[in-house]
Amino acid sequence: MSANVLTQSVEFNKEQIESSFKRLHPHANFIAERIVYYPYYYFCYNVKAKRLFLPLNEKVGCAIDSISGKGSLIDYKPKWKAIEISKEQQMPEMYSLEDCTSISESFIYRSLSLKMRMISFPELKREQQQRFYRPYWVVWNERDESSDFIVDGVSGQFHPL
Repeated sequence: MSANVLTQSVEFNKEQIESSFKRLHPHANFIAERIVYYPYYYFCYNVKAKRLFLPLNEKVGCAIDSISGKGSLIDYKPKWKAIEISKEQQMPEMYSLEDCTSISESFIYRSLSLKMRMISFPELKREQQQRFYRPYWVVWNERDESSDFIVDGVSGQFHPL
């Protein structure tokens, strides 16, 4: 069974991932086994607030990880493409759109309060929301004494499992 989803493009292929690990650890044999797709929700808000010298009126984007519920600010809107992926490649969501919407609003308010000094409480107007998936490579080492990893297929950053 498969599903049509929006995802970011894979920028790092199997050979690039494996050769990067080979350069770091020449005696290990890392295998980029498969790609899994991690669910996120993207939100874009128009933010209005009063500050001492310049009023704030700009767009702010964030992504909410729909497995952990953690948020991150986004500098630019991600580019997506529609593809068909198998259900086995899709990581299951733990947070719904409704959950992620309230998480995103709290996250934006908290982020703004930490970064900007405002006279008024900011007014948020949600302009866009979209579920999307980010590709990650599952990478394992044939030797048992080392860790396995996931590698972000868009940025190339790796995280131990």
